[in-house]
Amino acid sequence: MERILVATDMTDEGDVALRRAAVLAQGLGAELVLLHVMQDGLPDDLHAMFEKALMARLEGKAIDLRERFGLNVAARIGVGTDWMVILDRIEAEGTDLLVMGAHRHPGLIDLFRGTTVERVAKACSIPLLVACDDNDRPYRSVLVATDFSLAAREALTTAQHLAPKARARVLHAFTVPFRQVLRGTARRDVMEGERHRAKDEAEAGMAAFLGGLEDRVGESDRIFVEEEPSAAIRHQLEHAPTDLLAFGTHSRPRLSEALLGSVARGLMADPPCDILAVPPSTGVENPPKGAIR
Repeated sequence: MERILVATDMTDEGDVALRRAAVLAQGLGAELVLLHVMQDGLPDDLHAMFEKALMARLEGKAIDLRERFGLNVAARIGVGTDWMVILDRIEAEGTDLLVMGAHRHPGLIDLFRGTTVERVAKACSIPLLVACDDNDRPYRSVLVATDFSLAAREALTTAQHLAPKARARVLHAFTVPFRQVLRGTARRDVMEGERHRAKDEAEAGMAAFLGGLEDRVGESDRIFVEEEPSAAIRHQLEHAPTDLLAFGTHSRPRLSEALLGSVARGLMADPPCDILAVPPSTGVENPPKGAIR
């Protein structure tokens, strides 16, 4: 990765994103571009005044990061609808990673719909890091949630690129078909058989998923859970301290009105830790059965 774009609204959450982006840029030897978007439609004299003031403030943050982390940092002011400007700047800057701050709304996922982060997330063509943990240390523990898709594999490799010294755990959540009807003593043997079959399929899927990457994830860090994906992820985060949660997304054409799936939306609306969402690098991908939605 050669260039990281961090979009900031200059709030405290935006400053968290700046510091995390700076830590990553320092570790990767990457350039850092700071972007703030101001709304259009002001009279010309007010527009010029506000733009000058905002650029001075943003440049002050850039100077601080240059001195503190020894980085090559540029400051940009964009004008227009925030999420559209961010997506445009990704292409214009040749960006490899986008970093944004989290604006938490615990338990109120509906408030996340239509926010800048969601709009960017569902149309972003590069990895998106949502930063919420305010510290300057490199990531030490990474959890990758996988549905065995191309995007999930790229989430694993991207997370390990960003955190090469971190311990990586890979989680796959699976369910037993017809579980609701396989109840009662008479059907217990059938239920156990289906459970073993589902686990065997999951283990085979994991082996194929990690093909060529087996040395990066130890046997004890390959986790299989019979549970719905969202609950499995949150339980695993409670079980073991995690600095970064990574998962793959499934790309749709830009400006698509398709919403993020419920699992991704819930995690990004109320992030339990920093979150890395990685799209597949090759166009539109149809998510496999059991995909993170």
